[in-house]
Amino acid sequence: MTTPAPAHETDAERRHEHRFQVSESIARLVMRTTANNLPLSRDDRPYQWSTTTYCDTVAWSIFRAAEKGSAMQLRIREYHRTRPREVLNPGTAWIEFKDDEQDTSLKERFGVSMEVARSFLRGDTTLPEDHGLAERASLLLRDGARPVAVTQYNRLAYNSLDSSLRITADHNLMYFALPWETRDDGDTEPSPLGSLLAMEPDVIVEMKWYGELPHWAVDLHAYLKESTREERPSKFIVAMRWLLGETDGTKKPKKK
Repeated sequence: MTTPAPAHETDAERRHEHRFQVSESIARLVMRTTANNLPLSRDDRPYQWSTTTYCDTVAWSIFRAAEKGSAMQLRIREYHRTRPREVLNPGTAWIEFKDDEQDTSLKERFGVSMEVARSFLRGDTTLPEDHGLAERASLLLRDGARPVAVTQYNRLAYNSLDSSLRITADHNLMYFALPWETRDDGDTEPSPLGSLLAMEPDVIVEMKWYGELPHWAVDLHAYLKESTREERPSKFIVAMRWLLGETDGTKKPKKK
C-alpha cells in the first residue's frame, strides 16, 4: 500500500554536518552570535520537546556501519510542548531517512499520521521515492530493523532563509532504551519509554550547511573547534553506545 504523505522535506544535495559538545556558557555565546546573523527557525519552536525513536537491526548493522563513518538511519520524530513519557503517540509523526557519510549527510522526511508511521515500521506502507532513501529504509525493515533507542531534548534552531545554513543547540538531552520486543505487531497504543541510559550535562551545538560558510560562520566554527577536544558523534551513535554498554557513550571503545 502506498500512502501519500501530507508533508515532504528533502535535502537538495549532501550537506556538511558538524557537532560540538560545549558548556552552557559557550552555547549561549554561540547562539547569541547566531541570532545576530540568522532568523529563528519557523519549524522549531524554542524549547519544545523533540522525541526521536531510532531503529536498528538485531545484528546492530546500522550502528556498526555508523561507527565506521557511513550509515543509513531510520527514525521517527515527534514534537510536544511537554516531555512525553511514551513514544509513537497519536498525532503527526515525521518518518526520517538520513544517509550519513563522514561529515556530510543527506536527509529526507515525511510528515504522516502516527497510524501511517506504525504501518511503515511494520512494512505495510511504502513512501514515495526521491533520493532512494525510502527504498533503503524498507530494506532495513526487511532485515529486522525495529525501534531500539530514544532521545529527548529541547532544541533552539536558527536557519538561513534559503536553508543553506542551520545552527542548533540541544539542551536537556536524554537517552532511553525502548523495550520494543514486548509489543505485539497489532499494538496501536503508545510505547512507554524504557530505562534512562544517560543524561547529557552539556549542550550539543550542530552546524549544517551547503556550499561555503559566510565569514561570521567560519569564525564561529573555528571558535567551536577550539572550545572542544574532539567532534561529537551523532546522537544515534551515542545512544547506541549507551544501550550496548560500550564505554561512556561519547568515546569509541578501545579495539581488543
